[in-house]
Amino acid sequence: MFMNRKGFTLVELLGVIITIAILSTVAVISVNYVVQNGKKGVYQNLENTLKGAVENYLIDNSSKVPNIGGNKNITYEYLLENNYIDEFDDPNGGNCSSSYVNISRSNDNGVNYDLIYKSCVICKDKDNNIIYKTNGC
Repeated sequence: MFMNRKGFTLVELLGVIITIAILSTVAVISVNYVVQNGKKGVYQNLENTLKGAVENYLIDNSSKVPNIGGNKNITYEYLLENNYIDEFDDPNGGNCSSSYVNISRSNDNGVNYDLIYKSCVICKDKDNNIIYKTNGC
């Protein structure tokens, strides 16, 4: 009369395997997205750190401020050598020594300088291929 069924059918097992595969694919894609955004955040922090280091440098060296209408680049290497910034560890294992900040001076507002800072982070791998570069540099 009643059959004693133990176990699962092949269709049920395939359904479970397909469901697990879909869920794991979505999870891997989500984790990869979070990791990539985290790395971008690290580079954006370096851009802000470079800008802050240059601001400190110009406070200590006000004679190095560019003339009105002029601009000047201050390199990551120079800031590192003169202890205005700590060494940066690229999350991709690259070298960011090509990074710099461009300072331009449009005019003066009374006793204050009107300076514009543009941080350019450029990181390269061991083969000198660019891993990361700030937009607009």
